[in-house]
Parts: sequence; C-alpha cells; structure tokens
Amino acid sequence: MDNYLVRNLDWQLDNVTSQYDELPLWSSPFGLLLLDNFPIGEYENYLDIGFGTGFPLIDISQRLGNKCKAYGIDQWKAAFNRAASKIETIKSENITLIEGDASNISLPDNYFDLITSNLGINNFENPLTVLKECKRVIKPTGTFCLTTNLTGTFSEFYQIYRDTIIELQFDKYISKLNNHINHRGTEESTKELLEKSCFTITKTIKSNYTMRFLNGSAFLNHSFTIIGFIESWRNMFDQAEKSIFFDRFEKNLNDYSKQKGELKLTIPMLYIECKKNSSN
Repeated sequence: MDNYLVRNLDWQLDNVTSQYDELPLWSSPFGLLLLDNFPIGEYENYLDIGFGTGFPLIDISQRLGNKCKAYGIDQWKAAFNRAASKIETIKSENITLIEGDASNISLPDNYFDLITSNLGINNFENPLTVLKECKRVIKPTGTFCLTTNLTGTFSEFYQIYRDTIIELQFDKYISKLNNHINHRGTEESTKELLEKSCFTITKTIKSNYTMRFLNGSAFLNHSFTIIGFIESWRNMFDQAEKSIFFDRFEKNLNDYSKQKGELKLTIPMLYIECKKNSSN
C-alpha cells in the first residue's frame, strides 16, 4: 500500500488549486463536449456557473468576442484567485468574476443570453435552487447548456470495490457505498431537475470517455484522485477496518489491471441544452 490513505491535498488551498490546471483529465472532455455544442451568437451577456479556475469561462468569453460581457460565479476562493490571475495575465476586460453562491445571483431578471455549467450540477449543494436562479436571470430567448457525469462513473472501479467489501464480509458498508455511487444523477433525474426548474430541453447528447492507468496503485495515488475522491472512500470505513479493506482492495485492483493489461475506467457524459419555459 502506498500513501493515499494518509496523503492530503486540500482543494481549498491556493498552492493545491494552482495544480488543478495540470489535471485536465477530468474536466476537459466535458468542456470539449460543451465547446463543440453550445450555440454561438452575438450575445450581450454570458454567465458560467461554477467557473473553477476559469475553464471554460475564459475560453468561451474569448470565442464570443469582446462585445459580449462575460460573468462567472463560484464560491471556491482559491480557484477564484487563480482565475482572476489568468484574466489579469491575458488582459481580458470583458470578464467579471463573482465570488458567491449561484443560488443567489446578484444580477437582474432576464439578463443573460447564454448560461453554461461544466460539471457543476452534481456539486451544487442545492441544485434545484441554483437552476431556478438560472431560470430567473436568463432571457426568454436565452440558452442554458450544461454537462455532467452520470451514475455509472468508474463502474469498473466500484464493482471491484463492492466485491472486496463482500469478500471481507464487510457488508455493513454496502449501504454507504450505494449512497456514494447514487449521489450522481442519471440522465432521467437530471432532465427532471431541469423541467422542475421550468426549462424546456431542446438538445441532449450522451457520450463517454475512459481514464487509463497502469494499475490500481497508480490510480489511487494520482494527485487528482487524492484531491477529488479519496477522502470519501477513506471515510467510508471505521478506522480499525480501513487498512484491512484498502490492502485487499488495492491488490484486487492490481490483479484486475494485470489481467486486463491496464486499468480503464469509464465516465459517462451528458450534454443538455435547454430554453426557459415561457409558460412559467
């Protein structure tokens, strides 16, 4: 076992966030799906929800040209600082960053021609509230585009995780695992959220991509895994049983990887485009 059970990379810290730009393996496939499909027009105002360190906010704002006023909202302080530094470096004068919660956007009704969100919806504390706020600030003619990963993310990984729990007779953790897996939405539940928020879906694209690693040890010790995932996996177990589980789990992952020639993990992606429901 390597050091992933004790190693910490706190995404709230500036020096950790500065490395986030070096971890595009997660957000870039979704961002490219968004960039390939969002409608381009001569817009007055554009908003990106949960802009992180600036992708795809900065790129989309430049693609729409300087006449379009771009806004981004995010409450992640360290990422806000990183994005602000990028904007200063490229001398962009048409991007305004708002440090705050997207469930309360301090801008007028019917203001934006385009709103985007790349991988945001699974991470909003109150997604329905955020979506209703997006509905408030978007113009009747505006378009809201989002991407998200779905239930089924890392399905190969979680199958071995479940098998290891059963192998060790740690069945008391199965419900925790199920809750963890199911916190991600399905295509149906994501569409239902949008419809409850008074949006009409006009376009849907479902796709997937894979992340490839030599084996389980490489995946578990990857810096992005440490930043984004490992804490929830570690915290699932009582302290006395944590090392027992991960010793066996890492071995099982590595055995699977050796048999397959690599560890290939599937991530299902969803792009949805929608319009404000004029009847509400």
